Amino acid sequence: MVRAAVDALLGSLLPCPACGVRRAGSQGCCERCRRRAPHPGRRADAVWLGPYAGPLGRAVRALKYRGAGRLATWLGEALAAEVAATGWRPSLTCGVPMHAARRRQRGYDQAALLAARVAASLGIPYRPLLRRIRSTPPQTRLGQTARLDNVAGAFASENALGASVLLVDDVLTTGATTAACRTALLAAGARTVHVAVVARADRTTVPR
Repeated sequence: MVRAAVDALLGSLLPCPACGVRRAGSQGCCERCRRRAPHPGRRADAVWLGPYAGPLGRAVRALKYRGAGRLATWLGEALAAEVAATGWRPSLTCGVPMHAARRRQRGYDQAALLAARVAASLGIPYRPLLRRIRSTPPQTRLGQTARLDNVAGAFASENALGASVLLVDDVLTTGATTAACRTALLAAGARTVHVAVVARADRTTVPR
């Protein structure tokens, strides 16, 4: 109850990070932007809420870079609804992890926040199955081949034996990072790995 009261108070004071005009509300983003943001997409192994642009792109950047952790509630619940519609049957979720040094610098891991909310909405466990064992430069300035090389061998996993894993992240561009995570999870015994991300980007929508 205290957390809900704090969120309601903050929402009544802070501007919406997606439009900067209306109040954020208890979910960290105004109702109008929440209605406008999702344009879901899907492929055989992945789902996303929409393109990395407009209100959704601004919400993701606020979550990643501006400390707007409350947005994980809305985005995670919306993402869980898309996962439920696929017919997948994940047994647990995990997030694409940040390196420990970067997490200490930022103060939180946005993919972990999203994965925990998705798990709660789906009624399945959240487990931090993956570790980033090598710090890597940001992917935003790299081409596809360089991205693959950048994250190759950057992740390790344990205790995924027999699990049907839902891997959660904020943005999907070339898929190099999620592919490296999938490799690590399968090597650790995961049965299947599906991907759920908030936004899908192309090279023209990735911030420089």
